[in-house]
Amino acid sequence: MRFGHFLRGRLFFPLLRAVADGVDAMREQGVVTRIIPPDGVEVSLQASEACVRCGACHPATDGRVGIEAVGVPGVKAGDTVEIEISTGGVVTTSFIVYLLPVFFLIAGYVVGSLLAGMLPIGISGETGGIGGAILLCAASFGVIRWYDRDVRRRGTLRARVIRILTTA
Repeated sequence: MRFGHFLRGRLFFPLLRAVADGVDAMREQGVVTRIIPPDGVEVSLQASEACVRCGACHPATDGRVGIEAVGVPGVKAGDTVEIEISTGGVVTTSFIVYLLPVFFLIAGYVVGSLLAGMLPIGISGETGGIGGAILLCAASFGVIRWYDRDVRRRGTLRARVIRILTTA
């Protein structure tokens, strides 16, 4: 088994899952403002204290926020609905977006300085470390881009309408 597979399969992702599983999904109630084909709706919610820290919604008017969610069959504009926002996915995504480049930067410096010292290419360990840090940090942005495309394709981080509370 390669070390990368060990790190990803046995250490890294289970650690993220353990952190994310400890956080429940956030449920909010709001009014459907419009239908977004093929399966989406825009929901207007009363801004709560959690909205300041979350960032999943976009600001609207009069202390309200809006969010796009996956709808349920039969939902119409004006319906009051309950939505669920997966906070575990937000924790995992935050980790990947903010900390992965830092880890890649540090690993790139270490690997680059070790390779520069081992290979007879005539550059100092510090120069190799800086080059390795730049290369792996750039590679981390590629990983983040891949992750973003995968999440968008699967729709795992989208809010979901759980149920219709009242109809318009």
